[in-house]
Amino acid sequence: MSMFKQVNLPVVESHSHVTLHYRLTVLDDVLSDFLNTFDGNPATVAIGQAQLAPFMEERLMGLTEGAHEVFDLTAMEAFGEYNPGLRQEVGRGLLLEGNPQADAFAKGDFVDFAMPNGYRMTGVFQGWNHERTGAWVDFNHPLAGKSLRLELKVIGVL
Repeated sequence: MSMFKQVNLPVVESHSHVTLHYRLTVLDDVLSDFLNTFDGNPATVAIGQAQLAPFMEERLMGLTEGAHEVFDLTAMEAFGEYNPGLRQEVGRGLLLEGNPQADAFAKGDFVDFAMPNGYRMTGVFQGWNHERTGAWVDFNHPLAGKSLRLELKVIGVL
C-alpha cells in the first residue's frame, strides 16, 4: 500500500475554461514572436467559443494543469497556405464606408469592412491602385503560408 496519494490533475476538455500563457513564433530565417503572453498576464479562455484559433484549441485538448508544451506547425496545420486570390481590389467608396481615415492608410494597416450580412471582415491594406479609385487589400490571415511554433503553458483548468 502506497503512502502517497495520487492526484488527478484537471484536464482540458471541450468546454473547459483555461488560464494559460501562449506564444506564437514565426519559423523562418530569424525566429520572431507574433504573439506572446509570457511577458505579461496570462489569458483565460473558454474552449469551444472561438476565442483561440482552432489549431490552438486542438493542441490544448487533453493537456493537464501545469503542462508546458511546444508544437512546430506547418502552414497547413496553422492558418493555412497563402491564397493569392484573397488579395483583391476594393473600390474607394467601400473602403471609405467603414474607414473615414482611409486616405491616411499605409501598407500593412488593418482595414475593417461591414459585410451585407452584418458580419465584419478585416483585411490588410496593400496600397492604392494607380488612379486611387480603389485599393488592394489582402484578406489572408497575416500568418497564412507561414510555419509556426506554438508554446502553451496551462496554468489552470476549470
